[in-house]
Amino acid sequence: MPGGLPVKRKLWDRLRDNYRISILDDENLEEVGSYNLSLLSFYIFMSVLALLLSFLVISFIIFTPVKRLIPGYGDITDNKKFIELSKKVDALEEEVSAYDTYTTGLKNMLTGGIYNTSVDKIDSVAAAKNIHPEMVNQADLMETKRAKELNFLKFATPVIGKISAKFQPSIQHYGIDILAGKDSPIKSIMDGIVVSAEQSIATGNSVYIQHTKNVVSVYKHNSILLVKTGDIVKTGQAIAIIGNSGEMSTGPHLHFEMWYDGKYVNPENYITFN
Repeated sequence: MPGGLPVKRKLWDRLRDNYRISILDDENLEEVGSYNLSLLSFYIFMSVLALLLSFLVISFIIFTPVKRLIPGYGDITDNKKFIELSKKVDALEEEVSAYDTYTTGLKNMLTGGIYNTSVDKIDSVAAAKNIHPEMVNQADLMETKRAKELNFLKFATPVIGKISAKFQPSIQHYGIDILAGKDSPIKSIMDGIVVSAEQSIATGNSVYIQHTKNVVSVYKHNSILLVKTGDIVKTGQAIAIIGNSGEMSTGPHLHFEMWYDGKYVNPENYITFN
């Protein structure tokens, strides 16, 4: 306004004013580039850039492991050490449960009691490496009336071969030794569940299978085990490969035992091996 103070312009009008940015050569002051820019477009550009950078930073934190470095961020269950400890606790709980189930079934077997533990419940063996039927002292060699019930059951032959050592409980040889060809498969004599498939210093790779009618079969000195504790096996299924493992073995063979109602029986009375 002539002769007076200039009129104060509104903010919106000032934001829309265009400015020219020129780039000059420092030596000859020649203009090498120029850009027209308003304050409004500059603020919009900076806002979009800030939002984009914020989005990238947040995405980087959320979708990468770097979030674990932020104190208090995330669920404790995502912590590696917590997960490892949880797995160990779960494993210990399973082992304790398996031990209780196994010892209950083993007690029924060894005492000749009625076998009332479901085979489906025996899913593993824990901390029972030294609890085996051969540890039970049996003075009477005569077959009991209950053992004769095995005559009504059908058994598969674990391996075809020559018997090198007979059933001799008087010297604590509670089974028979069978010689067979190299890499011969060892088969389960009945349907059942593997209550132990482990390695010991004395008997090497051994398999214990609990069958119905309170029958337990034992296979020792194998070279390779084809089953693991808790597996359900079928009659005639290969469970191991014949071998010579364990300090008590003097050559490749299968040491095979049969137990019925907690009492060892002579496998030759019920199974043909040649």
